[in-house]
Amino acid sequence: MTTPIRFTRIIARFAVAATFGLIVTPYVVPPAFAADASNLEAIAADPALSALVPEFYRQKQPVVVAVNPEIAPVKFIDDDGDVAGFAPDLISAAAKVLGLKIKFEQASFDSLIPGLSANRFDVLLSLGDFPSRHGKVTFIDYLNVGQTIVASPKRQSALKSLDDLCGMQIALPRGTAPLQRANEVSNKCVADGKKAISIATYPDTNMTLMSLTNEASQVVWVDSPAASYNINKFPDKYQAVYYYNLSSYGIGFGVDDNGKRLAHAFQQALIKLQKQGLYQSVMQKWGLPAKDGRPTFPINDPQM
Repeated sequence: MTTPIRFTRIIARFAVAATFGLIVTPYVVPPAFAADASNLEAIAADPALSALVPEFYRQKQPVVVAVNPEIAPVKFIDDDGDVAGFAPDLISAAAKVLGLKIKFEQASFDSLIPGLSANRFDVLLSLGDFPSRHGKVTFIDYLNVGQTIVASPKRQSALKSLDDLCGMQIALPRGTAPLQRANEVSNKCVADGKKAISIATYPDTNMTLMSLTNEASQVVWVDSPAASYNINKFPDKYQAVYYYNLSSYGIGFGVDDNGKRLAHAFQQALIKLQKQGLYQSVMQKWGLPAKDGRPTFPINDPQM
């Protein structure tokens, strides 16, 4: 049975493990967006598109969708404990078109690709589409995303380039692509006779941001949707000090024949929904700027 998405719920709360000693301010998704995007229950299956789904997935339903729900408003846990946000709305609507039942399963970010490769998960929702991942994941790109370096307004920090991070204490979510970039920048710092960057990693974006509040880091390096959301909601805590374009968020599928065919089926379902206006409606509902959309849902086409 498809995990329910609470369209009328607008408050997201993230519980943080006590072992980290962090007090987390709840994420709050403002109600200024379209009250409800098109009702999922009213979406009918399209027999022609349903026929595109490989028999393997039709037989094994529900399709397991792994998600690390820690980037509001893209994907998060609402106050009822349900997976909610832009990406869950989108894939739930596409599954209805395809006549598929899906089940969301929470997973840490660094377990997503290994879990897909081990057949524990059928779909990943979602992660950055990078060419280096194409050998393990087939992506449907659905949203452009950049990277933002965030600091406390109290520090009055300003970065002209990533080179200005030399000698600083920074934090990043564990297992993300920018971590490699941070290590490369740190190595360049040392080669240039400057101090290396002190890099700490955290299980998710929420804990990474909270390291600023606890003064465990001087700046944090996170995906732009999460950064923009938290900066707008908590301007006394967070301030953007550097931004750069990176890639696209993608919904991940396997790279075998079944996985690629399932990706194609979901792509066609999403294109149909876009033509019906649902994609734009869901973007508006969650306050995402139209310029960041990927309404053609290309396969393995990151914008870097």
